[in-house]
Amino acid sequence: MITVNGIRNALWCAIAFGIVACASAPMPTDKLAVAKTAVERAEQAQAAQFAQVELTSARNKLAAAQAAADKHDADVAARMADQAEVDAQLAEYTARAKQQEQLVEQMDAGLRDLRNEAQRNSSGAGAVTPPPQPQPQ
Repeated sequence: MITVNGIRNALWCAIAFGIVACASAPMPTDKLAVAKTAVERAEQAQAAQFAQVELTSARNKLAAAQAAADKHDADVAARMADQAEVDAQLAEYTARAKQQEQLVEQMDAGLRDLRNEAQRNSSGAGAVTPPPQPQPQ
């Protein structure tokens, strides 16, 4: 049998559930934006060439974060956005480090070439000898 108290309790429960549903965590739009910016920075640092695995991981996690946000799952979206940001930073720093390594290797190769050239010039025919220095009296 339905009573007035039963209807009132059901109404209060419905209101309480509505409040709880509205009080869920807000969508992490700021974290998604930060992660997206981090991925873009990694791409600008040529991570696709030098840190492909890390960049792919960052892209996949960013896509998962956006999908979770579309499903209104704020906790998963925030967690995946944080992970995407970290992976993107790793991709960027890895790419920059590998670029620096290449630059160092190029400079070393240039120095080796200069040393070899100098040795050929000093040991080859027609080597120039310095003029004699005047003797103090």
